[in-house]
Amino acid sequence: MSLTAYVFRIVGIHALGIEQLPGSPPHVLLGFLVAVTVFATLGSRLFARGPLQWLLGRAPRIAERVR
Repeated sequence: MSLTAYVFRIVGIHALGIEQLPGSPPHVLLGFLVAVTVFATLGSRLFARGPLQWLLGRAPRIAERVR
């Protein structure tokens, strides 16, 4: 779930357009912390692996079919 949480954070920062700010306000950082924690907690209870980890695990099988 860690890879998915990391990518979720990067996509969220880009979607909100806050990458241009010199420093993020504390409420934005707290919001990301809460959102990623809730997302990771729910995801780990529902699934054994995060969605990106699952895709990376499937990649070798898909590549074998392409060969």
